[in-house]
Amino acid sequence: MNSCTAARRWLRLLVLALVGAPLLALAAPGELVVRALDAASGRSLSGVRIEVTDRDGQSVRAFSDDRGEARFGNLEEGFYRVEASAEGRALTLEPTFRILAGRSASLEIQLPRLERLADTPLEEVLVVARARQADRLSGVSASFRNRDELRNAVGAGPDVMRALDGLPGLVSDGAFAGFTVRGRGPRNNLIFVDDFPLDKVVHFDQTIGEDDDIGGGGRFSIFAPNSVAGAEFSPGGWGAAYGGRAGSLLRLELAEGGLTPVTSLRLDVAGAEFTYDGPSGFDDDTSVFFTARRFDFGNLFELIGQDAIGTPKVTDIILKTSTQLSERDELQFLVIHAPEDFTRDLDNVANSDDFDNVNLIRSTQDLSLFGVTWRRMVGNSGEWSNRLYLRSSDKDSTQGEAFPDLAKDGVIPARETVFSILEKEDELGWRSDFTTFNRFGEFSAGLRVVRIDADFATQLDGPWIRYVYESDDPRPPGQQYIVWQPENIEARFGRAGTNLAAYVEQSIELDRFELRPGLRVDRDAFSEESYLSPRFSLDYLATPTLRFSLTSGLFHESPRFLTRAANPANFDLANEKIAHVSLGLDYTINDAWNVIAEVYHQDLDDLVVDQSRANRRALNAGDGTSSGFDLVLQRAFDNGWSADLTYSYNRGRQDDNDGRGSYTPDFSREHFFSVGSRWEVTDRLQLAARWKWGSGRPGDAFIIHQNVMPGSGLLRASKEITEQNATTLGDYQSLNVRVDYRRRFGPMDVVLFLDVINLYGAERGAPQDFNPITGRQIDDEASPFPQFGLILERAW
Repeated sequence: MNSCTAARRWLRLLVLALVGAPLLALAAPGELVVRALDAASGRSLSGVRIEVTDRDGQSVRAFSDDRGEARFGNLEEGFYRVEASAEGRALTLEPTFRILAGRSASLEIQLPRLERLADTPLEEVLVVARARQADRLSGVSASFRNRDELRNAVGAGPDVMRALDGLPGLVSDGAFAGFTVRGRGPRNNLIFVDDFPLDKVVHFDQTIGEDDDIGGGGRFSIFAPNSVAGAEFSPGGWGAAYGGRAGSLLRLELAEGGLTPVTSLRLDVAGAEFTYDGPSGFDDDTSVFFTARRFDFGNLFELIGQDAIGTPKVTDIILKTSTQLSERDELQFLVIHAPEDFTRDLDNVANSDDFDNVNLIRSTQDLSLFGVTWRRMVGNSGEWSNRLYLRSSDKDSTQGEAFPDLAKDGVIPARETVFSILEKEDELGWRSDFTTFNRFGEFSAGLRVVRIDADFATQLDGPWIRYVYESDDPRPPGQQYIVWQPENIEARFGRAGTNLAAYVEQSIELDRFELRPGLRVDRDAFSEESYLSPRFSLDYLATPTLRFSLTSGLFHESPRFLTRAANPANFDLANEKIAHVSLGLDYTINDAWNVIAEVYHQDLDDLVVDQSRANRRALNAGDGTSSGFDLVLQRAFDNGWSADLTYSYNRGRQDDNDGRGSYTPDFSREHFFSVGSRWEVTDRLQLAARWKWGSGRPGDAFIIHQNVMPGSGLLRASKEITEQNATTLGDYQSLNVRVDYRRRFGPMDVVLFLDVINLYGAERGAPQDFNPITGRQIDDEASPFPQFGLILERAW
């Protein structure tokens, strides 16, 4: 069955699901269980007044019991506003929470303590908090998005990483799931899943192939938005508990099983996803969240006319169990298995326009994470959590070259496997964290012990001509290309080591001020160095509606194992150093609207830079700066709609200290603008849209040489880079739209969705690859990327 036929059948199925069952069965009412917690200690709060209001303004009220719970039954299906209030606590609300028929939903609301400012009349003190918030001592730009916001985000489709658009400082172009933050690259981001470190959260993060693919940061994440209960994001200035990368911090909290058993099946043109969410069935105190999906994007790429890309296939399996052992002890198990397979063969080469891409790619990866978390409440305000995990990653990538211009009788000659990269990592880690409250504020300390066994290798099957090179790359006089030789390229990095880290922090509350000094100490077994990372943050509540933040600190970023393995001289590369400072304000206009502004500056030192394309040698020779500001105007969900407007300015400079002077870093965009809105037209229909625009990324100055291999029988051109990032590429813009429609048919909920990235096919302004056969830069023609299908859900 070809892709067009498949698409037509899916469209018919969507229409039938909309209009084929005109009669709705009577649905049982829903239930909501609200749990009130102290925002600081996580302890249950009794006597909290909970008010639940529907869209017609009808309200029901209850008070939380000794376990902090308040139950609301017989709720009609629809959207509700949930508000929690208590003496000495900030008014806390969840502006929109969906109740589904026949299901028991749970909502956790964290109420912060409210300290009345001196000389401020009590009636003027009104602080409104969301049910969940980011760590406010990480700066005003730290953000939190809940499960509902993630799974309804425009442009997200089945990918949680694409659901982060609109966050301060974050730039995403839609073609890749990876994102850049404040001019840093997609691999500079620090990512945790249930506080387990997991940097490989994106499939098809290529290490070979076209330059755009290698630098893009991956095409598709291993987590669907529905799998994530919350995402906490900080573009800079986070506390001492986290280290290893310095671009941004993203903490994904995976969903836990709910009170009611729910199964769902998600179908789209690329594949299917099954989810179970609910009680375990074998233990009353254990819940289970399980999801498994299998996607083959080959049909989708054919449908949108991009079949030259290749055939990517992914499988993602996630199992999480949560067991309440006692009032004070909780035990969680997490299993993630996410293999991938990507093939680009001669058929894909033949389908590429003007043979723009002659690469033959074969890449497979097995990724697994096994983790256990034990969390124990200690005393009246303390918590001690321990996490033990095993992460395994085994990736094998090969690259060959086709010669379509030499084809005879329809047969394309090729070198199937020329260049190979093997990447194998096994990581066994223990993370222990303790927090408690004393007379100054919150005290926290932690320890990390990580044993890593790394085996990386690069192999080259004979000399290989590369037609893109830099002017100072070594080569014979008059030769207008470079040749990779096995003796200059092949290397193997096989080492095992134990990395250690410890941190301590103490927050101090002084009237309107709260400050948090911290210190992190790391021992890196691979660079054989120890380093200190002091951190400091301050929060000042000037008025009930205006607060200021200051964050500063020293951050260290370890070189990638892939970089170490590129050349034996790279084995002992040192960590990069990033000194950060930011100043921000958060002004609440009213219950719905607020403004965030933050200015920042970073000094970069010991940056890892490439010395030569010919031998892939790297040095800690780079330094530079990155400065800018982020401005956000956002409207919380109220009266059926929400909106946000984000503007980011970044100015970065980098000097590799190779005599060529400073330049603009690869991922720096001077201006980036994003505006988005979500509208719940009815309880069934939701619409969303986001428009993004960014000024051009830097591009290289170059010379194209024609006929560089006379007498060889090959007509080839080459591209000589004369100056790095000396020009500016084209602007980027994109309009994304999303439609969700939910309707109940008997015991089944049916959700139809259409999510289109880059609706009018605007250009991405991405770096252009070079075609040595035609001697031209490749014009990357952008096209809309539609994601559509249906979800079938049933509660039992």
